[in-house]
Amino acid sequence: MIIKHAILHILDKDQGQLIASQAEMDINQSGIHEYFEKIIEKFNQGDFKTGQLQGDDYLAAVLDDGNGLTFAEKTTRLAEKLYDVIQAQTEIPAGDMLTLEFAEGQADFFAMFKVNFAPRYSHMVDYQADAMVNQLVLNQAILPGAGTTPEEGIIVNLMTGAYRLIEKQYRVDGHRTNYFSERFLEMVPLTSVKGNLQGVKQAVKHIANKFDIPEFEALATTQATIFQSVSEFSKIDTDEIAEAVFKDNVTAKEAYHESLQNRAINHEIKVDNSERYQKKYSVQKFKLASGIEISIPMAAYQDRDQVEFANHPDGKLTLMIKNIDGIDSKFNA
Repeated sequence: MIIKHAILHILDKDQGQLIASQAEMDINQSGIHEYFEKIIEKFNQGDFKTGQLQGDDYLAAVLDDGNGLTFAEKTTRLAEKLYDVIQAQTEIPAGDMLTLEFAEGQADFFAMFKVNFAPRYSHMVDYQADAMVNQLVLNQAILPGAGTTPEEGIIVNLMTGAYRLIEKQYRVDGHRTNYFSERFLEMVPLTSVKGNLQGVKQAVKHIANKFDIPEFEALATTQATIFQSVSEFSKIDTDEIAEAVFKDNVTAKEAYHESLQNRAINHEIKVDNSERYQKKYSVQKFKLASGIEISIPMAAYQDRDQVEFANHPDGKLTLMIKNIDGIDSKFNA
């Protein structure tokens, strides 16, 4: 990765001012390049939405090389608009707008992150009556570490216009809204993988309850199907979920597909950051009515020689864990 440009603008809404940098940052400072790389890496591992810039989009017009603006001027224009959007909104925190242009592989990228201030204590050497006293001072403008995924930001492939966006809902004018995309960038990204999965989960639960299919069984089968599909093909196939959960129940499958259609969920959901979801769904977790909680690795859950659920006529269940070679206690002192 080659960092070409970097600039930081301060959105200090608590003090009622935008402090726009007039020149770019020195990217040769010790540790700066690594800090930027880590932020970009964490962003690309996050739950991002995707989309495609169109020629008449606000951001496309600002980034256009033909507009005669320097990198500093482009980012200042963005910072001014973002500040105007957030300054009167008490729920949206103050922060900095970090903007980068970098090259990776054969493509150039534009990245913009709103990084929120976090109060932290630091030490300060003071003097009282000729005596040196080490004091604690609360700094209200510390930026998060590089290991933290940005809560709001966008990365645009400048060669194709494809973008990834992460945002957080805040209450704006009394309504919870995705202000970052809707009011600031004026774009409509696609639903994130997480958003689609929440819709799939709700559809499966609703249809399973309607057709008297045990909810835990339907959701566990859904998770296993998603894990397999993401691991092998980096996508989620909602048709495969229907076949695995509802099997030969044609009416249930039709109701499930109708529910997905009403939620605007496609038959295939592309998963760019597949490793995130492989890890997330690699363990089946159950909580029994007795309060017992169980975590079962997916490979063991799918092997009936290790784990088996048995249904009884009275509606109760038996969970059998078989062929145990040994048990370790996870007691932490």
